[in-house]
Amino acid sequence: MVTRPGIHQEVNLADYPQLVASSIKSIAKYFYVTRSFKPVRIGNSEYYAVLARPTDEFAVYINADRELAVLFANYSAFEIRTLEAFDEFYDNVDSARIDKSLRFLVSADSKIEKVISHYLSQTPEYPIIIPTTFEDVQRPGNTLLEATRRNYLLRDLFGYQNPLREETFFFGRQDVVNTVLDLAKSGQSSSLFGLRKSGKTSTIYAITRKAKAFGCIATLIDCQNPSVHARDQHMLLVHVLNEVRKVSGIGKAIQTLGSSLPEISDNFSQHMKSLLGQAKSKVLIVFDEIENISPNTAASKHWREGTDSIFFWQILRSFIQSESNGRLSICLVGTSPHLLEAPQINGVANPMYLFSQKRFIPSLTFDETRDMIERLGHFMGLSFAPELIADLQKEYGGHPFFIRQVCSTVHQITTHERPTRVSQDTVKQAKERFASQMVSYLTDILKQLKDFYPSEMDLLEKFVAGNTHDLQEYSSEAPELVDHLIGYGLIERSGVDYDIKFDAVRNSVRLTATDNTVESRWTEIMQRRNKIENEIRSALFHASKSLKDVDWQMALEESLSNRRFNELSSTAPAYLLSKKTSPLYLSDLMALLKDNGILIYLGDRRSDVVKAIDSVNRLRKDAHANWVGDREFDDVRKSLDLLEAEFFEI
Repeated sequence: MVTRPGIHQEVNLADYPQLVASSIKSIAKYFYVTRSFKPVRIGNSEYYAVLARPTDEFAVYINADRELAVLFANYSAFEIRTLEAFDEFYDNVDSARIDKSLRFLVSADSKIEKVISHYLSQTPEYPIIIPTTFEDVQRPGNTLLEATRRNYLLRDLFGYQNPLREETFFFGRQDVVNTVLDLAKSGQSSSLFGLRKSGKTSTIYAITRKAKAFGCIATLIDCQNPSVHARDQHMLLVHVLNEVRKVSGIGKAIQTLGSSLPEISDNFSQHMKSLLGQAKSKVLIVFDEIENISPNTAASKHWREGTDSIFFWQILRSFIQSESNGRLSICLVGTSPHLLEAPQINGVANPMYLFSQKRFIPSLTFDETRDMIERLGHFMGLSFAPELIADLQKEYGGHPFFIRQVCSTVHQITTHERPTRVSQDTVKQAKERFASQMVSYLTDILKQLKDFYPSEMDLLEKFVAGNTHDLQEYSSEAPELVDHLIGYGLIERSGVDYDIKFDAVRNSVRLTATDNTVESRWTEIMQRRNKIENEIRSALFHASKSLKDVDWQMALEESLSNRRFNELSSTAPAYLLSKKTSPLYLSDLMALLKDNGILIYLGDRRSDVVKAIDSVNRLRKDAHANWVGDREFDDVRKSLDLLEAEFFEI
């Protein structure tokens, strides 16, 4: 059905102040205003809103066809708490009807765009806000479209690296979320596994957000936190009860369950039955980073080697199966499903053996990748052709984190006017620039696999080295190891054959297999350092062309020590910054970069660049007795990554 501008007959403009009503009339030239609201109060302030559906033409511009909220704040000084009003209005309407990821804000504050820009830079997960003023919205022309074009380039929506706590930018994995909640609704437990950066934590947040719609309440136990794994099985059972109590909003805190194991088990069962009886919904407990309370891999010795992991899971499983009546379920989340696969723990039957079906966090499908790239790219003024999206999907195996990061790199190197259509050459440049950073990410991920799950890593290393026989043999004799590698998205099965999921995995496995030798570490550091030095010299040489001779001379004198400056036989940039004959050390280049007049475009990144150069420069072969420790190696790699991202492809 075609959407035309106008105002629904049930929207009564007389319910609004005159300024707001006249603004609604202006908005109705490009939107169909579908619903009005009673005003809401936040503190001592009163706010108004309407729901409006964009016309077909405007929907194309803003990439949204559902109804959107327009909030009116008639106060000359904007306060961040105003944004709470959006949620107040959303609570009064069916969530499936509206698009919460895009919001319009009409304010009487003339500086509203600058204020919102600053807020969004500090709160990267907040939904997209298009701010404008009452004065602007009533001017002739499509002022909301102009405001959209001015403001939708505020953030690098692709570049966010932390787990996604909000729904706004969470793409794909809906089937996983729904499966876990469907099982919980029917009183069944579940599990999710994946390597770092696979999206486990973002998926957990999506589960806890959506649980209410499935008639459940969910609580998260972060087993990586010492407040969890440092407790023994008794006190962790107490903690679980108190977390259920808090999320249910009932009862007083429990302090102890007794002193003997039978007493602890009986009291746990009694307390949990009481909590479930009072709770209005079924309860789902999500145990994240489960390795930290599992045998062999736990962070605390009493879980790793003692009996805590046996008794804890015995008590919890027994209650779920015999006492909960389908009202309590758990979801185990972590890197390896070993807890579900091991028949025994320290010679005792493992209570969690085959307790729930193991499931791995899947890669994105092409449709999910396209949705993510098109949706986020649109609000950054970047349009990706379908063939480029298909290329990114294949190149990174549908891995959302890597795809987002390379698209973030596209954003960084696309400096001309937006909106723009991304070229194939731009994507190629972005992939090349991101390559070393991606290998660093993958190498870090694979190190975890090597440290805690050496059998899987050994099998992967042999396969990358060309030994396919072992993989075929393991697929029949120890299929769980092959299943893990497939589940992690590192290899894929095609009929009876196997292949690496994407090329960066192959390179990272080779690097991980050798990077513990002193020689290989120094080779990597020195090779990358030398390349970066040359790129910095090149950048400084091009920058010197824009300076007058006297300004260049002054920059050298102020940056270098008297001894270093007097040692120079010439101050000509062509001599000083030559890749073959330059007498300047990396420390000299660093000193030059401290000058705010050199490479002005660095801006706020200058201090980070200088710190990274200093980190690389301090790690000298002759200063560390030829040894590079793990922490030093990781730190210098991060510094090299930052410098490569800054100076390569300039």
